[in-house]
Amino acid sequence: MTDPMAPDDILRACGYLEAVWRDAETDTAALLQHEPGETSTAILLTELGENIMEQLLPAQAGIHDGMPDHELAAAAEKMRTDPTVQVSKVLLETLKALAPTATPDQTEIIARSLISYLVSISDATEDDVLPLLNTLRQAALQRSSDPSN
Repeated sequence: MTDPMAPDDILRACGYLEAVWRDAETDTAALLQHEPGETSTAILLTELGENIMEQLLPAQAGIHDGMPDHELAAAAEKMRTDPTVQVSKVLLETLKALAPTATPDQTEIIARSLISYLVSISDATEDDVLPLLNTLRQAALQRSSDPSN
């Protein structure tokens, strides 16, 4: 399981996804900028995708806290062999391999792939993209204001 992302990183990745979705070239160009030592936008996108995948897929398989061990084992086995999970892993590994050296055009392709993935895995429509991104953004803001984090 991946480490949770910092709220600022989630906000930056969501901002870039939204800018790409809206075809806001000035915003996408600005969000691609980062200081030396800062994580690139392309890598943040793949980290966000991985975090989303690790939350959505188990929930869709019915995995939750407090499950009896035998039910958890059965759900985990079902997930391990599920074609959606397998394709999700392939997609994410491909995007992660491209991210470290991604050009601005390739970063946009990564973003569009992630948006398409979110829509398909959540049974959303194109009208749901901005609300989905807003939900991610709000969760990040809530986490950043939580003193226990």
